[in-house]
Amino acid sequence: MLNQFITAFLIGLLGFTSVFLPVQPAQAAGCMLTAIVWEGYTDSSFTKEFEEQTGCTVKATYAGSSDEMFAKFRTGGGRTYDMISASGDITERLYKAGLVRAIDPDKLQNYESVFAPFQNGKWNTFDGRPYGVTFAWGPNVLVYNSNQVKSAPTSWDVLFDPAYSGKISIPDNPMTIADVALWLGKSEPYNLTDADLAEVKDKLLQLRPNIRKFWTTAGELANLFQSGEVVLAHAWPLTYTQLSEAGFPIDSVSPRGKLTGWTDSWMISKNSRNADTAYQWIDFTLSGNGQKGIMDVTGYSGATELGATAIGKERAHELFMDDLSLHSQIKMWQSVKNYDKWVQLWNEIRS
Repeated sequence: MLNQFITAFLIGLLGFTSVFLPVQPAQAAGCMLTAIVWEGYTDSSFTKEFEEQTGCTVKATYAGSSDEMFAKFRTGGGRTYDMISASGDITERLYKAGLVRAIDPDKLQNYESVFAPFQNGKWNTFDGRPYGVTFAWGPNVLVYNSNQVKSAPTSWDVLFDPAYSGKISIPDNPMTIADVALWLGKSEPYNLTDADLAEVKDKLLQLRPNIRKFWTTAGELANLFQSGEVVLAHAWPLTYTQLSEAGFPIDSVSPRGKLTGWTDSWMISKNSRNADTAYQWIDFTLSGNGQKGIMDVTGYSGATELGATAIGKERAHELFMDDLSLHSQIKMWQSVKNYDKWVQLWNEIRS
């Protein structure tokens, strides 16, 4: 208690506005928090601070798709992992499977900093209770080798250009069907009839000759660009960030009105043995340092006022964190009722 008082006093004296204070006292040595996450969400560049402050190690497993994430999280009755960084397409699935616990916002010192539209978001709130805490979001974008593609594309139609036959990559994820539905002008890309799916299949069959490979992680896609195997891709901003930092000639565009994306939430396993530490981790990722760390590594947008302050007004504007206008335009991933048919279609295309 004395140490916490001294820390708080020093913070006030120095004028810090964004800090992480553990909700619970530091854990005993050997504490381990396990999580299954999207690539970049537990990068050592910022996770180290949490580990030093809590004495608890974060052990994370990356997943390449929501289906893989759900399957691995469910293994062992939800006891294998304490946490999951779930996107909106599986949050409801996790809730209905009884794998996650309701969130108590009172256990999070930084919860009030979460943007108001993201508190009790429809993607992680069920039966009037929050089962997840939003910490990041972003669009699926078009990235390209700026040396090989001279003019910035203005439409996803560029992926179908015969000039790039065998030179493009798209995610190995059935949710990509929603993108194709948008390209076809479908206004509700997550509510597709059998007839809609037939149209999507035809469109994907047209695209198939141009596909060099279906990518599963941002790192894998970056390697495909660096090896010269692909010059265009449907991608996450993380790949653009990775290649830019490596000095690769990469650029990115977001064709207006034709974007899907994700709103990611931390969810805690119903059977977690480290729930208190999980709350500490969530609180850290909502803090200025935690948010900045995630944004620096991934290039995604943050979800808190503390994060916006930490990165400054100019960058917050670039990431659409000052008015959330881009978020409202994106068709964010959500639960799909006839998802089994989506999986069947996708397997036919990628085989």
